[in-house]
Amino acid sequence: MQFWTTLLEHLESGEPAFVGLVADNTAHSPGTRGAKIFVRPDGTTGGTIGGGVMEADISEMGVEALSEGDFAPDFQVLYHRAKGKGDKSGLICAGHQTNVYFVCEPDRDLEVLREVVARLERDEPGLLQVGSFGVRLVDEATISRERAPIRLVQDEGAWLYEEQLLNWKRAAIIGGGHCGLALSRVLANLGYEVTIFDTRDDVFTFVENDHARYKVAVDDFAEAGEHIDHPELTHVIVMTMGQPGDVRALLGTLDGPFPYVGVMGSEAKLAKIREDLAAAGVDPALFERVYAPIGLPMTSNTPEEIAISIAAELLRERETLFPHAKPARPQPPEASG
Repeated sequence: MQFWTTLLEHLESGEPAFVGLVADNTAHSPGTRGAKIFVRPDGTTGGTIGGGVMEADISEMGVEALSEGDFAPDFQVLYHRAKGKGDKSGLICAGHQTNVYFVCEPDRDLEVLREVVARLERDEPGLLQVGSFGVRLVDEATISRERAPIRLVQDEGAWLYEEQLLNWKRAAIIGGGHCGLALSRVLANLGYEVTIFDTRDDVFTFVENDHARYKVAVDDFAEAGEHIDHPELTHVIVMTMGQPGDVRALLGTLDGPFPYVGVMGSEAKLAKIREDLAAAGVDPALFERVYAPIGLPMTSNTPEEIAISIAAELLRERETLFPHAKPARPQPPEASG
């Protein structure tokens, strides 16, 4: 959100900006899908799409486009290698990335940018589109983890860049104790929208949790699942203050559309959770989809270490749960003709 807020502040000063967005990338590319940069008329920049000589060249391109005043939206594939066909980025780290370029004018695009920032602040969906028409914001009927939130569509010479503003990296932590606080901090630093739940609205680890975007107090942990927006995108991490609370939390989430449900605990605790769920009439097969015990196996005893192990598991599973997150492998460079 910081990028769009800074860009909006610049436009509100009355000056235009040259914008570059990464629409696609392969593995090894320093610029990853969703990365952004904008160039001011004086050549200073905000954001980054990979750094180095590539950004220096884009800054120069932006200053020239802003001074001439007739730049048409376009896209470019940049190859991070010294040899072979295609436009070169000046970097040699392998792979390639596709950048979309356009100019934002205050008198034409200010209201669109204001609505972009407003939707980000409200954590609401919105589909940003860039094409030959410039930039606009529309609604997208369906948001799912099967469809990439950022894509460049090409059809018979025409092209369209689309970016869903709603953050697809989302986590619901059920349990607002020390581990929940540490995990909120780690996931927020990784760019997740975090919601934390607890039945205790006065415990200091819940009250002082400034890393979760949403803090929800519930009477019963089984209610938490009903309060999770966009469940089809949300990882559920169960770590209440005890085994009975974990059971209640799982009763409210096991049959939901969540891509990931995990619970923290020892083998003995997990066996008791299975037993209690079965006694409550839960199909044992439902528990098979639960990541238990949660986190990558490692020496993790403190809340901070436990948080790192859980975050590492989420990152490891990301490309399985969200296939669009897996970048393509770069192809070997073609020989120059």
